[in-house]
Amino acid sequence: MPRVSITIAGKNPQPYRFTLDRKKVSIGRGADCDIVIDCPSVSSLHCTMERVDGGYILRDRKSTNGITLNEEAMAVIDLRNNNDVKVGDVEFGYELSDEELDDLDEEEFVPQERKMSEVKEKAKKPKAPENQKSLNKVASGGPSPQTMVQPMLASSNSDNGGFLFAVAVLVCGGAAFVAGMSNSYSSSQRKLGREGEISLVQDIREGRPPLVKEKEEEEAE
Repeated sequence: MPRVSITIAGKNPQPYRFTLDRKKVSIGRGADCDIVIDCPSVSSLHCTMERVDGGYILRDRKSTNGITLNEEAMAVIDLRNNNDVKVGDVEFGYELSDEELDDLDEEEFVPQERKMSEVKEKAKKPKAPENQKSLNKVASGGPSPQTMVQPMLASSNSDNGGFLFAVAVLVCGGAAFVAGMSNSYSSSQRKLGREGEISLVQDIREGRPPLVKEKEEEEAE
């Protein structure tokens, strides 16, 4: 069975044993942990020892003082016999028998070890915007910009082309209609003797009645 020993400075090592099929072992100062470490440098849930194909890993659980391998802060440690591992300030011993190592050799082990500095650096990097993701996809052998743009143009032409054309026709027609009315109005006003600049829009805006109405009122009197 995998053997774990916890050594707190000034105290005797505490040994623990687990069956090889144990999937997860919680480690921390909390009373509900599988391995309870009574040390101020250890968080309530400090880390977990997890069974993976080919062995075990030790994963930090956002603890205050972290886990270290050879004095280097780690996020995940691939556990091996006689590694120099610490949980906070506490020495963490890990050992498998030759028989257990032979059994694990039949499984394919994928390294998961990660330094804490790498994890923090990755967390600082901003997420790439969508357009940058598209460029990255192209750089990694994804669809070319031409391939991506063509469907967008086709979609734009098919969905919006008819609508834009109809709007343009309405705008042009409206402008022509207003211009025609304005020219006719100006011509009729000049025939009635009106001088100066004549504008249908300006007369409507200022509430000025057409000259023809003024003539009709005089005749009625």
